[in-house]
Amino acid sequence: MKHLRENILSYILVPLIIIIGIISYNRFIVNQDYLVGYEGECDPATAQCFIGCEDDACTEEYFYTKMIKYAPDLYQECGSDITDCEAASMCLPSDRVCSITYNDTNI
Repeated sequence: MKHLRENILSYILVPLIIIIGIISYNRFIVNQDYLVGYEGECDPATAQCFIGCEDDACTEEYFYTKMIKYAPDLYQECGSDITDCEAASMCLPSDRVCSITYNDTNI
């Protein structure tokens, strides 16, 4: 009984950590139940875009929006590679969670 009283924290925390690990693995790996954030395409002539730099010296700029999509929807539309997928840069009616953020700061 003395051993149990001295190590009660270990007997509670170890199973709790294992249970949390199993639940997280199931959610993120098996069900892919998470949001994906990435840079979407943006045309500065029609929208207020964020400006990014290709290198540290910022000799080449590119324009982008901040996209957030639900991972199962994104993988269903584009597969595992979203870099050349046109559907990744827009919110479709079938998307359960989707948002596009434009740069609304005045320069």
